[in-house]
Amino acid sequence: MADVKVSLFEIALLIVGIAVAILGFHLINKAYIVEREITWMMIIAIFNWLTLLVLFVSLSLTVDISKRHLIETKKIVELLSKNKGRK
Repeated sequence: MADVKVSLFEIALLIVGIAVAILGFHLINKAYIVEREITWMMIIAIFNWLTLLVLFVSLSLTVDISKRHLIETKKIVELLSKNKGRK
């Protein structure tokens, strides 16, 4: 795993994910302070915010898994080409 590099997409995904988490929490907290009660709109906003966070985590895992899959596929191709050269 030493040859795995962090891409610009992963860095951007991390920055946007952290920003969404902090900004979403801040905005929902600010709305709660103003209204002083939990309304249906507040519940919908919280649900949407949590769904967005789950999507960011899912996207991050997908990128990581696809990178690992690509590395393993390259290793398999390399091993197969070495075995083909022996025969």
